[in-house]
Amino acid sequence: MKLKTILIGAFLILLIWIGYVAYAVTTAEPHVEAKWGNVNEKTTEIIIDASLRHPLLVPVSIKELSLNFTGVRVAWVKEFNYGSTKSEMNLSLLVDNHNLVRSMINYLNNGQQGEVDIILRGSVLGVIPINADIKKNISENILSYLNFTAESREYLNGLFLTPALVETKVDWAGEKNGEALLVTHMRFYNPNSYPLPVANTSFNVYANGIKIGYGSTKKALMIPAKGYATVDVDTYIYENRLPEVWALHVQNGEKSRVRADIFLNLRLLGNEYEIKIASYEEKVQTNIMEELNRMLNEMLKG
Repeated sequence: MKLKTILIGAFLILLIWIGYVAYAVTTAEPHVEAKWGNVNEKTTEIIIDASLRHPLLVPVSIKELSLNFTGVRVAWVKEFNYGSTKSEMNLSLLVDNHNLVRSMINYLNNGQQGEVDIILRGSVLGVIPINADIKKNISENILSYLNFTAESREYLNGLFLTPALVETKVDWAGEKNGEALLVTHMRFYNPNSYPLPVANTSFNVYANGIKIGYGSTKKALMIPAKGYATVDVDTYIYENRLPEVWALHVQNGEKSRVRADIFLNLRLLGNEYEIKIASYEEKVQTNIMEELNRMLNEMLKG
């Protein structure tokens, strides 16, 4: 009799618990917010906070939570704080900055397209498995940010006008000797009434004050009077400096300053002049955290 009473009591408690869990889940109205944590040259921390209307009273464990981009393991769970009697939980992810650079190289190699893959493995009550694999394709022309221009100006007290840089287009050309290779197409306009012979074109690229690349060509060209000419410059990017640039980008609120110092070597009247066409600066801003929050909330609603 006592055993029967105990079993009935346990069954009723189980029913009440199941009913509560169902109620807590259906009325959870979860709020999830991701934000940047500690950032350095090696790793970037992403903190995800979640809150529910009611505690779930369900033990949950996470065995794996990782994010892959273009097939490279970019981030993984560092810490997971959750209590079955608490309505708040906290998750800390670590991003490998060097792997992030490698994934971006893959992204460029793939025509500026890539797949984000979020993998979640865990269990509920220690026996019910959690298996989630969320994939999303990303395609954005990040090289279009590098469209530098510069106006013509007087040089040597008005002896002549410097060529105007009217357009810059950048194409991805792969890797060479451990450096990323870009081809920069610079289109110049000569405002003078006589042609300008260009012996060399070169430039240096900086991001957040760090020199990340350089370009130079020894190919001579002639910019016709009142005409246009395009020069193609091989541009090399120091991949090993990009993790530091990334860390500064995040620390600055996902904002970076990209600067290009552009030089022309002109031959005029038997002399060669090195002219700094421009020190052009462009602000680059991303919305990675905003996009991550949108994806997380879409996942919860779906």
